[in-house]
Amino acid sequence: MPVLPQYSPDLVTRQMCATAHLDAEFAREVLEEYTVDRVQSVGLPFGVNLVALVRHALLSTRRRDERDRQLLSLQGLFVLLMLAAVGALGQGQSGVAGGLCVAALAVLPVGTVVVFRTEWAVRQSVLDLKDSGLSAQRLAPAADPALEQELKGLRSANMVVYGLDAESQNPFVGSGWRITESVWSPFDVSKPAQAPGGGTLTPVPFTAADLHHHLAKAMPRATGLDELRARNRLYVRGPNVASLGTDALPDPTRRPLASIPSRLVKSGAVHSGAGMETYLCLWVSGDGGRVLVSMHLKALLHLPVLSWEVAAYVLPPLGPRFKLPAAYAASESRLRWGAVRVAVRLTGRGVLGAASRLLRRRSRAAERARTVERVRREILKGYRGHDYGSANSLRERAAHWDEMGYSERRDAQKYFKLMVQGVLACTAEFLESRNIDTADLTHQQQQIVSLQTYTFNGAIGQVQAGNQNQLNVNQGGQPQAPVGGGAGAGVPAPGGPAGAVAPAGLT
Repeated sequence: MPVLPQYSPDLVTRQMCATAHLDAEFAREVLEEYTVDRVQSVGLPFGVNLVALVRHALLSTRRRDERDRQLLSLQGLFVLLMLAAVGALGQGQSGVAGGLCVAALAVLPVGTVVVFRTEWAVRQSVLDLKDSGLSAQRLAPAADPALEQELKGLRSANMVVYGLDAESQNPFVGSGWRITESVWSPFDVSKPAQAPGGGTLTPVPFTAADLHHHLAKAMPRATGLDELRARNRLYVRGPNVASLGTDALPDPTRRPLASIPSRLVKSGAVHSGAGMETYLCLWVSGDGGRVLVSMHLKALLHLPVLSWEVAAYVLPPLGPRFKLPAAYAASESRLRWGAVRVAVRLTGRGVLGAASRLLRRRSRAAERARTVERVRREILKGYRGHDYGSANSLRERAAHWDEMGYSERRDAQKYFKLMVQGVLACTAEFLESRNIDTADLTHQQQQIVSLQTYTFNGAIGQVQAGNQNQLNVNQGGQPQAPVGGGAGAGVPAPGGPAGAVAPAGLT
């Protein structure tokens, strides 16, 4: 049977990398989040190849800086020639003044060439991301090895520091829009299982950490989702991370680590700390990573009963800002001609505004550095209440609820239901391996499976637990957006409506 065409597995990464070339502000946002000196933690990747994204953002920024340095030289030459022309005219040398003016105007075509080269390079990078069989990461020069190693480490992070801005909603910063947040009805785990030959078996003691570990290993098989990923993570309140000491914060004037000793994560599953708890995080993405569903589980073991805290979220597809203009489906000659038109239109502003653009960028970087240094001085003076936490993730800010189409809503529901059933099946499997009777779990399982559901006609509404564990779904509109959710989804790429090729711009 023939295989139908599929989305590229790194579709979302490619879309974000392309936008980094087309949108200078987005490229700067990426670099400010992941490369500059900070005292704040960052959100998790959530299906985005951060190494590739940062590489393309660096390439985009370097390309614009190089363009403006060249244009700055032309601007200086233009100004000198015009001043010389004015001086010659003041001395009555009108012929010399006219020649100098012509020479000054001749600078502008050179500026057109400089702008065109940048515009065409942008289009080539976007076309490579759109059509090349190479991975997005290989389509841009490598960044600093230490930086790339740090970015790769975020994929396997086992500690997340959440900010006070996000605390009022949930600690799972960057996970997206809520599907459900609930605690399942507890069930008895104190009765021994029946032995095959009669009598009872001897129960084997266990901890919540043991149960977390079992589910992390067994959930892909139980759900049938080979792409499902699992990770135990310690979620820590921003001002409280310093209390973990150097294991989490080796330098109080730097951002916290993303990975900490596993003993701390395991301890957080058994006994919660002050503003810190361990959750088993499960996540799975749809085709191309367009939609991502995550579930955060915490085993609530209070003998003789066990229950699960369950929080599930969905990250919608990227917003309009990340849609490639339709003209990129045109021939290469049309794209090249479009770059020429843009270069001609931007030449004047490009040459005459080069100095102001470079100064504006340096001023912005200097202001950011001063802000960070001010925070560091406060920390070194003994101020212990600094909030090291993040409020969201780059992927969450780029998501847009209105992009949730039928297939995305269907996939979100499918993944959620498979995870619910998988958690119940794996819990039963674990208890049986510990010689514990699962009759009460079986009774509760029927209720949970039948009631832990929602309708997805239209947007997935806010889900709230009501009487008898009933989930009430608000179908009146989109669910409440998380902190910063969709804030960076934006409008179609700069330069006009979708369908027009966006210029690299002069920002």
